[in-house]
Amino acid sequence: MKKVVTVNIGGFCFTIEEEAHTKLSRYLDTYKSSFADKKEADEVMEDIESRIAEIFREQRPLPHQVVDMALVDKVILIMGTPEGAATFEKATTEPLSGHRLKRLYRDPDHQVFGGVCSGLSAYFGIDMIIVRVLFIAALFFGSFGFWVYIILWAVTPKALTIAQKLEMQGDPVTIENIWNYAKNKTTKK
Repeated sequence: MKKVVTVNIGGFCFTIEEEAHTKLSRYLDTYKSSFADKKEADEVMEDIESRIAEIFREQRPLPHQVVDMALVDKVILIMGTPEGAATFEKATTEPLSGHRLKRLYRDPDHQVFGGVCSGLSAYFGIDMIIVRVLFIAALFFGSFGFWVYIILWAVTPKALTIAQKLEMQGDPVTIENIWNYAKNKTTKK
């Protein structure tokens, strides 16, 4: 018989084996302790926990299923490992089956009005100027461009978290990528 604990990860409640919880806590503490800036650490850890919760929910869709050591090991394998930590396995960038890497979001970092054109350019991998010119051209050929823009603005979520911004670019949401994005963001300031 194994002990279990109830934890809140990424805003969701999970029942997890005590040994698996210890390993996951150690894993997360390894990253959190490496940040000098507490605000930056909190933002990155929030994104990491959200991604872990997403994986747990995909793998354990029923609310009363217990998260075991095998699932924690799988999360560590998917998310990546701390640099130089020999206690964790090598990371993989392969997504879970059925999980899309690239998602459509509005891009708040490069927006002019609502971020629709910059989000579409990131999703399709084309230059923002081309998308904006196409919308302006569609606007002159009737109100088609205007209504498409308004509808996309209303239905497309804004990429607010680092994980969402990575998904928008098509990058896997691993700890290494979250870490690099946070580091690049702070060096640009």
